[in-house]
Amino acid sequence: MIILKNAGKKIRDRQVLYDINIEFEEGMIYLLEGHNGSGKTMLLRMLAGLISPTEGKVIFEKEYSYGVIIETPTFLSGDTALKNLRFLAHINHKIEDEQIYEMMKTFDLYNDRNAKVRTFSLGMTQRLALCQALMEGPEVLLLDEPFNALDRTNADMLTNVLKNEKRKNRIIVIAAHNIDPEARIMIDRIITMQDGTVKDAV
Repeated sequence: MIILKNAGKKIRDRQVLYDINIEFEEGMIYLLEGHNGSGKTMLLRMLAGLISPTEGKVIFEKEYSYGVIIETPTFLSGDTALKNLRFLAHINHKIEDEQIYEMMKTFDLYNDRNAKVRTFSLGMTQRLALCQALMEGPEVLLLDEPFNALDRTNADMLTNVLKNEKRKNRIIVIAAHNIDPEARIMIDRIITMQDGTVKDAV
């Protein structure tokens, strides 16, 4: 579980998050909703430990492993898709090529594994980002607009993958402007953000 107690964040003179009280439990999928600038991405950054609260606190029940997509995915565009994933996998030494291949097959990128990322469409780049976020079996998934640029087939695939990850008792937090009804069915709790704080959680 990840618990935020009166958590806030000030960057320079701007309050970007304030007075957030919420718990994120294992085996749940959360949806963060809100307009641009509402604080969704900043909250994801705080959950990932990329920023620390300047007020209140964030309590991590244990030291989690993370899979993260925050804002625009960035890769080494002159290298192949496979080389990018191998490079990222080398950081933690948790998986081998077999697991990378399986994840690329899941998101229909295996046949393009030796193509350079600069040749990829937006949808292919998004699928590559999903591969890197999921391939090591993280305990916490933090996904900023994960359905962006995905066609119906791949959006359905992502929905199925996330349902399967939920069954593995992951904490899954999705930030999205819009999520279609078919994907919305899998959501356990909707958190509406406005002006840097939680306005509603159902």
